[in-house]
Amino acid sequence: RFSVIFVFLGALIITSVLLLFPRATEVPAPEVKMKIVDSFFIGRYVLLSLLTAVFLGGLFLVLIHHILEPIYAKPLRSY
Repeated sequence: RFSVIFVFLGALIITSVLLLFPRATEVPAPEVKMKIVDSFFIGRYVLLSLLTAVFLGGLFLVLIHHILEPIYAKPLRSY
């Protein structure tokens, strides 16, 4: 029943602490022009081609073993 008071006081303390924290400066820092460099460019394409080859090989094996499953003829009765 009295736990609401503790929750309210905790929220009040957290709010007052966050209001007293220093904020960012009014003058923004000068922006440094960044050059984006992709160092894993070639490796990414090698990995993509390897995964594509494995996927196509797996798809071929599924086609061979499951979709094109052989149907064997029943032997004819000879009297």
